[in-house]
Amino acid sequence: MSSTGRTIPGWVLPVGVGAIVVALVVIALLRGPVTLDPDSPEGTVQEYLLAVSEDRWNDALDVVHEDWRGSCEGSDIEMFDQGDFTAELGSPDALGGFEVSQGFEADPGDDSGVAPTMPEVTTLVEVTIQHVEGGGLASAWDEYVAFELSDDGEFWWIVGDPWPYFLWNCRSN
Repeated sequence: MSSTGRTIPGWVLPVGVGAIVVALVVIALLRGPVTLDPDSPEGTVQEYLLAVSEDRWNDALDVVHEDWRGSCEGSDIEMFDQGDFTAELGSPDALGGFEVSQGFEADPGDDSGVAPTMPEVTTLVEVTIQHVEGGGLASAWDEYVAFELSDDGEFWWIVGDPWPYFLWNCRSN
């Protein structure tokens, strides 16, 4: 008995794989930024970073706990404006894209000038900030930041001195 089946040409498989790769790249490029749940630690950090990137300094301060921001104003963040940047949850050390560390307790230390009644830091959200200035490889760099957050039962607040680090400047005045 002889088989009279057709054979698939050798070019079909590479072309099919290439088409799938192109389709995945197009989907990735067309997909907009992810909007995180605003009631989550990650969503609070996203809200803060969006406000900073859009020069909405007072909106950025609105998610910093009032005990931490003290008398700071939006212009205090603006003074430390980092220029254009993008942000992504996670750092090179985090597997799966981002890391949220629950149950973290920070000790502000005796020399920080922080009153002992400050909210307890319960969560860290790691973020990679990609800076871009001008053009070329030498004008782009990454910065890894861990945002400290506290949950008061109704809202996740940024506590500590969030990136770009500015609270030290206005709190010391």
